[in-house]
Amino acid sequence: MFSNVSWLLLALFGTVSFTLAGLLDKLILDRYLQEPKVYLLCQVLAQQVFSLTAFAFIRPEFVFPDALLAMGIGSIQVLPTVYFLRAIKEDELSRVTSLEYFYIVLVLFLSASLLDESLPARNYAGAALILLSSIIVAYRPDSLTTPALRHLLPYWVMNAIYYIAMKYLLCSMGEWDMYIWSSFGNLIAVVPFLRSGGISGLCMMASSAHTICSILVEEAFQFLGMILFIFAYASGPLALVNGVGALQPMMTFISILVIRSAYAGLIEEDTCRGAVMRKLSAVSMVALGIYFIC
Repeated sequence: MFSNVSWLLLALFGTVSFTLAGLLDKLILDRYLQEPKVYLLCQVLAQQVFSLTAFAFIRPEFVFPDALLAMGIGSIQVLPTVYFLRAIKEDELSRVTSLEYFYIVLVLFLSASLLDESLPARNYAGAALILLSSIIVAYRPDSLTTPALRHLLPYWVMNAIYYIAMKYLLCSMGEWDMYIWSSFGNLIAVVPFLRSGGISGLCMMASSAHTICSILVEEAFQFLGMILFIFAYASGPLALVNGVGALQPMMTFISILVIRSAYAGLIEEDTCRGAVMRKLSAVSMVALGIYFIC
């Protein structure tokens, strides 16, 4: 029970960090940097501040081939991130973050078949309830589809592959080593973006102190969320850790309600009575899902 609580708390706090990072992603894309690839380039460069700091303190050893594999995993991570940023650019943030977690279905099957993760039925039921709460948050009566769906389809497949590979590699290397080497892989993967408007985007970012500060704060939350989830993946079942991550849509929607009550119009979101009641009704489902997972 103690180990369950440990990885569960790591995943919960990591989800809070990713929620805050997602809110900042939406604000930055709407107000400062319009092109997702340019924004991702700026993100990864800002990420190196945290990666190099961790490198200086942790001083990880370059173990072949684990370090190269971690860098490869980091490179893979860039592609689904591009698709996710394009999706939140085109649709409501709470809806995209809800649909984002359909990749958990792929993770459930792949982790059972490739990683031999045998879990009790109640654990799968808990993950399914949390996933169902995401569907409720994403539902909109006037439209069963979203323009962001074409970006989310490849995102689901790539993300599932990324998390399976990460879990497999964590069996042979430390959590901090995974973060540091994979972040260097992120950097390698975004170098080609410099040739497609990246340099002008960097100049635009450098000319605005607000943009620089916003990206650094976003990356601080992203760094914290990633570290917490890496430790959660190392100690908990992959499918269930990702299931807890599916709390992000509900956290996102509640955060948007709070933000809109203080700053109307800052983030576009459907907050009519029906939408609010439908999305808040998923809270009980989430609570029950967490109970089954524990």
